[in-house]
Amino acid sequence: MNTLTRLIKGEVQRLVRYKILPVSLVTAAVWIALFFFLSPQEARGTAPLFIFVDVATMSIPLSGAAHHLEKQDGTIRTMLVLPVSVGQIIAAKTAASLVLALESAVLTAAALYLIHGVTFNYGLLLLFVVVAGAAHAAIGFVLALRSRDFTSLLGLLVVYLFIFTLPSLLFSLGVVDSRWEWLFLISPSDAASRLITSAVMGEVQAPQAAAACLYLALLAAVLFRFAVFPQFKDNAVRG
Repeated sequence: MNTLTRLIKGEVQRLVRYKILPVSLVTAAVWIALFFFLSPQEARGTAPLFIFVDVATMSIPLSGAAHHLEKQDGTIRTMLVLPVSVGQIIAAKTAASLVLALESAVLTAAALYLIHGVTFNYGLLLLFVVVAGAAHAAIGFVLALRSRDFTSLLGLLVVYLFIFTLPSLLFSLGVVDSRWEWLFLISPSDAASRLITSAVMGEVQAPQAAAACLYLALLAAVLFRFAVFPQFKDNAVRG
């Protein structure tokens, strides 16, 4: 446990050194600034979108950027010769990715309360953010491991967003008709969006929420076990 704690601390420090965590904080500050120009109802209605963008969209390129920067610096190769397992390294990087997701949720929730006095079930939101963040951290790992550099990672990200995230955003904004809702059942972005929205709006339906959490948890487990873990060491060694 002490080893994993030190690894997580090192990952967070690298997020600061690579300016990834500060960029995430600036993004959250921009979202929060918008709350001053919105009514309490409007702020509550848009907050899920802000959190979703940071959890399911921004976390992927930010985590990917950290991975490629670490490869350039030789940090990952150095970590592989330490007396730690690949699983511990991946777990630490996943935890650091969740820091980005949780930071957005906490700051947004605090701003809603301080600016508009809006409250909701914070524990449930944090649970949903952790589950959704873990699944999207796994997706970010897969895209990073399959890309040669950060530019190619962005190309893969655009494809992912176009297939999975954009339709979900359009549906949540009412642009896509509800009769096509069934098409989004396999979308991790849609599951994350529904969970976050239900927690903030106070409209959680236990069966749907449990199914979405189970889907995202299984997706994360499968991706880490069969896509990330087998390729991580080889990818780091190849540079």
